[in-house]
Amino acid sequence: MTSEPHSPSSAFALELSDLPGGELLSRCIQCGICTATCPVSSVSDIYRPRKLIQKILIGKREEVLKSDIPWFCMTCRMCEDRCQEDVSPADIFQAVRHLAVQEGHVPEIFRSTARLVLDDGWILKDSYSDFIEDDREDLGLDTDLHWNSEFTERVRKRYLGGIL
Repeated sequence: MTSEPHSPSSAFALELSDLPGGELLSRCIQCGICTATCPVSSVSDIYRPRKLIQKILIGKREEVLKSDIPWFCMTCRMCEDRCQEDVSPADIFQAVRHLAVQEGHVPEIFRSTARLVLDDGWILKDSYSDFIEDDREDLGLDTDLHWNSEFTERVRKRYLGGIL
């Protein structure tokens, strides 16, 4: 059973509520079950989904968008499974990340990882060995690491524009 949504108290909350993933933000009652069930918050002293949603609700737009914290969500959806109000912090944080990307606020570690993947489609390029190449050859698979550079270039142009 879900409660009636309350009215978000900030323009930022209203802005996120209009984005895909943010629609149920107004249902959050700040109970903290998301933080209690989050595997990331169990090993991090700074990642607290409830506190991040609280900052959204009270309108700390620039602080949230410029923070690394929304990027810590692994989208495991344990918070969503446990939420009695059917709120999905994972979806909310996805909306936050989308808005942050639009405004150029992407933490450098994520930029560098995306650059690495988009370079040739491999995040673990250095782990590619002669043994793997031999196995791929035995299986009739392409052994060239640049097999998907055309695809990654299309992704870069379509989704990332000048961000990376």
